[in-house]
Amino acid sequence: MGTRSTVKFYSEHQEDVVLLSVYQQYDGYISGVGHKLANFLKGKKAIDGFSKNRGETMKNGFANGMGCLAAQYVAANKTEIGGFYITTPDDEQEYNYKVKLVDDEFVIEVDEFKGTPDELLNYSENEEEEEF
Repeated sequence: MGTRSTVKFYSEHQEDVVLLSVYQQYDGYISGVGHKLANFLKGKKAIDGFSKNRGETMKNGFANGMGCLAAQYVAANKTEIGGFYITTPDDEQEYNYKVKLVDDEFVIEVDEFKGTPDELLNYSENEEEEEF
Protein backbone atom coordinates (compact mmCIF):
# COMPACT_ATOMS: atom_id res chain seq x y z
CA MET A 1 0.00 0.00 0.00
CA GLY A 2 1.30 3.47 -0.87
CA THR A 3 1.89 6.51 1.27
CA ARG A 4 -0.32 9.06 -0.43
CA SER A 5 0.41 12.76 -0.74
CA THR A 6 -0.62 15.96 -2.44
CA VAL A 7 1.56 18.77 -3.75
CA LYS A 8 -0.15 22.14 -4.16
CA PHE A 9 1.31 25.10 -6.00
CA TYR A 10 -0.01 28.48 -4.85
CA SER A 11 -0.35 31.70 -6.85
CA GLU A 12 2.33 34.29 -6.21
CA HIS A 13 -0.33 37.00 -6.63
CA GLN A 14 -3.12 35.59 -4.43
CA GLU A 15 -1.65 33.64 -1.52
CA ASP A 16 -4.71 31.44 -0.88
CA VAL A 17 -5.29 30.42 -4.51
CA VAL A 18 -4.13 26.94 -5.52
CA LEU A 19 -2.98 26.95 -9.13
CA LEU A 20 -2.38 23.21 -9.29
CA SER A 21 -2.92 20.28 -6.96
CA VAL A 22 -1.44 16.88 -7.72
CA TYR A 23 -2.01 13.57 -5.96
CA GLN A 24 0.85 11.10 -5.72
CA GLN A 25 -0.03 7.55 -4.73
CA TYR A 26 3.35 6.33 -3.49
CA ASP A 27 6.29 7.45 -1.32
CA GLY A 28 4.53 10.55 0.01
CA TYR A 29 6.68 10.77 3.14
CA ILE A 30 9.34 13.49 3.44
CA SER A 31 12.27 11.29 2.41
CA GLY A 32 10.29 10.28 -0.72
CA VAL A 33 8.09 12.90 -2.39
CA GLY A 34 9.45 15.59 -0.06
CA HIS A 35 13.07 15.03 -1.12
CA LYS A 36 12.11 14.75 -4.78
CA LEU A 37 10.14 18.02 -4.56
CA ALA A 38 12.95 19.79 -2.68
CA ASN A 39 15.56 18.64 -5.21
CA PHE A 40 13.32 19.77 -8.08
CA LEU A 41 12.94 23.23 -6.51
CA LYS A 42 16.61 23.60 -5.54
CA GLY A 43 17.59 24.04 -9.15
CA LYS A 44 14.96 26.67 -9.96
CA LYS A 45 14.84 30.44 -9.75
CA ALA A 46 11.61 32.40 -10.13
CA ILE A 47 11.61 35.15 -12.73
CA ASP A 48 8.96 37.53 -14.01
CA GLY A 49 9.12 37.53 -17.79
CA PHE A 50 11.85 36.37 -20.14
CA SER A 51 13.09 36.80 -23.66
CA LYS A 52 13.64 33.88 -25.99
CA ASN A 53 16.96 35.53 -26.91
CA ARG A 54 18.46 34.70 -23.51
CA GLY A 55 19.68 31.36 -24.81
CA GLU A 56 19.62 27.75 -23.71
CA THR A 57 20.79 28.48 -20.16
CA MET A 58 17.33 29.87 -19.32
CA LYS A 59 15.46 26.67 -20.05
CA ASN A 60 15.89 24.42 -17.02
CA GLY A 61 16.98 26.62 -14.14
CA PHE A 62 14.12 29.11 -14.20
CA ALA A 63 10.36 29.27 -13.83
CA ASN A 64 8.39 32.22 -15.20
CA GLY A 65 6.11 32.37 -12.16
CA MET A 66 4.28 29.69 -10.20
CA GLY A 67 2.12 28.55 -13.12
CA CYS A 68 5.25 27.82 -15.13
CA LEU A 69 6.81 26.04 -12.14
CA ALA A 70 3.71 23.87 -11.64
CA ALA A 71 3.69 22.88 -15.31
CA GLN A 72 7.38 21.95 -15.11
CA TYR A 73 6.65 19.76 -12.06
CA VAL A 74 3.98 17.84 -13.97
CA ALA A 75 6.26 17.47 -17.00
CA ALA A 76 9.05 16.11 -14.80
CA ASN A 77 6.85 13.62 -12.92
CA LYS A 78 4.08 12.33 -15.18
CA THR A 79 6.03 9.76 -17.16
CA GLU A 80 3.62 6.79 -17.21
CA ILE A 81 0.07 5.71 -16.51
CA GLY A 82 -1.10 5.90 -12.88
CA GLY A 83 0.59 7.00 -9.68
CA PHE A 84 0.51 10.77 -10.38
CA TYR A 85 -2.76 12.66 -10.93
CA ILE A 86 -4.11 16.19 -11.07
CA THR A 87 -6.64 16.52 -8.27
CA THR A 88 -8.87 19.09 -6.60
CA PRO A 89 -7.48 21.80 -4.30
CA ASP A 90 -9.39 20.38 -1.32
CA ASP A 91 -7.88 16.86 -1.65
CA GLU A 92 -5.99 15.93 1.53
CA GLN A 93 -3.83 12.84 2.05
CA GLU A 94 -1.29 11.56 4.61
CA TYR A 95 1.26 14.19 3.53
CA ASN A 96 0.22 17.53 2.01
CA TYR A 97 2.94 19.71 0.55
CA LYS A 98 2.38 23.39 -0.23
CA VAL A 99 4.75 25.23 -2.56
CA LYS A 100 4.75 29.02 -2.38
CA LEU A 101 6.89 31.86 -3.63
CA VAL A 102 7.91 34.13 -0.73
CA ASP A 103 10.28 37.05 -1.34
CA ASP A 104 11.48 35.47 -4.62
CA GLU A 105 12.31 32.19 -2.86
CA PHE A 106 10.43 28.90 -3.05
CA VAL A 107 9.05 27.74 0.30
CA ILE A 108 7.69 24.28 1.11
CA GLU A 109 5.18 23.62 3.89
CA VAL A 110 4.36 20.13 5.13
CA ASP A 111 3.08 19.08 8.54
CA GLU A 112 4.89 21.27 11.10
CA PHE A 113 7.67 22.22 8.67
CA LYS A 114 7.96 25.47 6.68
CA GLY A 115 11.18 26.41 4.89
CA THR A 116 13.36 26.33 1.80
CA PRO A 117 14.09 23.19 -0.20
CA ASP A 118 17.55 22.93 1.44
CA GLU A 119 15.99 23.28 4.88
CA LEU A 120 13.50 20.49 4.09
CA LEU A 121 16.32 18.18 3.07
CA ASN A 122 18.16 18.94 6.33
CA TYR A 123 14.96 18.67 8.40
CA SER A 124 14.08 15.24 7.07
CA GLU A 125 17.61 13.95 7.55
CA ASN A 126 17.62 15.17 11.16
CA GLU A 127 14.22 13.56 11.82
CA GLU A 128 15.39 10.20 10.46
CA GLU A 129 18.58 10.28 12.55
CA GLU A 130 16.56 10.89 15.73
CA GLU A 131 14.49 7.75 15.12
CA PHE A 132 17.54 5.43 15.31
